[in-house]
Amino acid sequence: DRAERTRLLDRVARDGYIDDYTGVRIAADGRRFLIRHATVWNLLDESDCFYGQAAMIPEWEVLQTVFTAD
Repeated sequence: DRAERTRLLDRVARDGYIDDYTGVRIAADGRRFLIRHATVWNLLDESDCFYGQAAMIPEWEVLQTVFTAD
């Protein structure tokens, strides 16, 4: 969900980090997985120049794909 991701990144940008992210993400191969209790923070140099973001994901699980008949 792009709106959820935007809210997450806005919170990190505003606060410098978050330590309570839980949400469903999609891997490069298309598998869905649930992240729990992730910490996400901004990467800054000694001059506070923004370089990106990093995350620590202590809990995750692959979700089963659900197929529906048309």
